[in-house]
Amino acid sequence: MSLSVAVAGKGGTGKTTLAALMVRTLRELGVRPILAVDADPNSNLAEALGVEAGRPLAEIREQGSSAEGSPASGVGRARAIEDEIQRAITEAEGFDLIAMGRPEGPRCYCYVNNLLRTSLDSLAKNYAAVVLDNEAGLEHLSRRTTNDVDFLLAVMNPTMPAIRAARRVVTLCGQLPINIGQQALLVNRTSAGDAEELVARELADLGVRRLPDVPQDEAVERAGAMGEHVFALPEQTPALVAVRSLMEELRAGQGLGIRD
Repeated sequence: MSLSVAVAGKGGTGKTTLAALMVRTLRELGVRPILAVDADPNSNLAEALGVEAGRPLAEIREQGSSAEGSPASGVGRARAIEDEIQRAITEAEGFDLIAMGRPEGPRCYCYVNNLLRTSLDSLAKNYAAVVLDNEAGLEHLSRRTTNDVDFLLAVMNPTMPAIRAARRVVTLCGQLPINIGQQALLVNRTSAGDAEELVARELADLGVRRLPDVPQDEAVERAGAMGEHVFALPEQTPALVAVRSLMEELRAGQGLGIRD
């Protein structure tokens, strides 16, 4: 059984670092192989994981939607896109990375988007876990990433703009043409008692489970400022410990077994 976790939220809430920490902790828990999907046009997941991203799928989509840049429709076109996706994968120790890239242009992408989604669904079946770093609007999740997500985490800081963005994520989930197993709220970069009343008041009516907070972590902040990847963080840094506990909980809830 595989596990798929998508994170979304307002820019600046630390969701990309959170996604990278999830990849690290899953790898340390023996869950392999892992597919990391950077579905945020402002792509930073590769840097957070210490790897170099390959060709973004947006370029494959543009080429596939262009009459002069793509093979004829049908089996040949589908095979060409599958081959391009395979070449776009960045391989690392215990995990692979694929980047979605920029939003769509003015062309019609329905056919090629369907091919991309089908190819990615097929690709994801080869992994024990998939971690998706999404933009707040969930455009990639709804159009190009996958048909099924086990956990959708709406990530926020304890501030009103981030809380409102998280509410929009939860609302949008009911409108997406995909299957979402469970939704959950996650407050990131918190201090002791940090705006707890605000968070509780603004989110109480959503009826969505709130996961344990991930604390503010100076080691994580320094690493991000210096452009260092998450695998360089100390083993017991507080944010990493919190994410490790989180992934153990999600993994246990999903009944995920260790896969070599």
